[in-house]
Amino acid sequence: MSAGAALALSGVSGCGRRSSGKLRLTYNTHWTDLDAHAPVTTWLCSQFRLKYPQVDFQATEVAGGAQDNGRKLMAELAAGAGPDILHDTTYDHVRAAYCLDLTDFVNERRDRFYPAALAACTYDGRTYQLPTEYSYVPCIWNTRVLEKVGKGIPKTFEEYLELGEAFKRKGISLTSLSIAGHAVFFSILFGHPDAVEAIAREEWESEPFRRAVSAVKQIVDGGFVPDNDIELQFGGAASLFQRDQLGHYANGAWTLINEITAPAVDPRLRNHVEFTPFPAYGGVRPIRAWVATKTALNSSLKDDKEKLKYALKFLELMVSDEAARRFVSDAHSPEGIKVDVTEQMAGPLLYKFIKSRDLATSVFTLPNKPGFFNEQVSVRALPDMFASLNEGASADRALKFFAEVLRS
Repeated sequence: MSAGAALALSGVSGCGRRSSGKLRLTYNTHWTDLDAHAPVTTWLCSQFRLKYPQVDFQATEVAGGAQDNGRKLMAELAAGAGPDILHDTTYDHVRAAYCLDLTDFVNERRDRFYPAALAACTYDGRTYQLPTEYSYVPCIWNTRVLEKVGKGIPKTFEEYLELGEAFKRKGISLTSLSIAGHAVFFSILFGHPDAVEAIAREEWESEPFRRAVSAVKQIVDGGFVPDNDIELQFGGAASLFQRDQLGHYANGAWTLINEITAPAVDPRLRNHVEFTPFPAYGGVRPIRAWVATKTALNSSLKDDKEKLKYALKFLELMVSDEAARRFVSDAHSPEGIKVDVTEQMAGPLLYKFIKSRDLATSVFTLPNKPGFFNEQVSVRALPDMFASLNEGASADRALKFFAEVLRS
């Protein structure tokens, strides 16, 4: 399969059987051959076809990444179509009743999942998705640029700002909000003892939110982000990091293959990266655990028991011990499945990445309850808030704008 081979899926899930008499089962994915997950995706599809030759298994790559996949998937499901196995679903898909209830499937295997990962796929006590991509989100530091200014990795926010000044004198950006703003904001927000309660009460302009926005504003006003930061996308900011023009960014484990060890990247970079939680603010240094991809089944399968049977078998394979090991060793991107990760299995880079959790004072996940503030907030309200700060808005104005976007 190749990224250029993406085919329209509209109408496929309702096809049932082909003229060959085989049962057709469809799966969409944006884990193309350009993505870190490609080896595992290929293995999953080939293994399923070998185990169930009676099924015409159709796997379609969706070029364009998560956002293009999400828009395409929502449009197809809204039209009563879409694939049988749904890659990278969100609460919007669950809320619209497009995802099949998988609670019974999960309950039979519950002890195999990390509780926090499973909680991110559960709504009002029912589970509709599987955590097929689960990672801590540390800061990823380029130690070559740290050496240029004779500094180590900052342990506190005060040291972080001092490092920003040192970088600025050398024409280096400390970070970019397009590639690390979410980590800065969430780390400081969830480091506040009242954050969870403030979120539950939807008090967007309370002290936990105010101090997080104020911290981001300090970074912007200090001139520690690129001059064109408001225009930068993830790839552009990653390129700055790769070319020693950016101190750090933040992402999940999949970034090791996608941005650190990719063929086009200087192979020496992998020997000059370190991973830590965001520097401590107020003495607290939490790290985020993120279910970045949630796999589900089309709710239309409840009316086709035979197709449902094989769709569940695909999920069984996807969360099997073998698949969980391969997601670590081949994709460098663990699932939310318990697996004893060794340095030999993960390799030194991923193993060091995972061990960054040991430097954190706590682990947090974004709330999963329906409401204005949930896992999708980072793609909804944060970019607009960051843009307002880049344009000179005060922390109070940016926070009001953030609240307005959340409620829109």
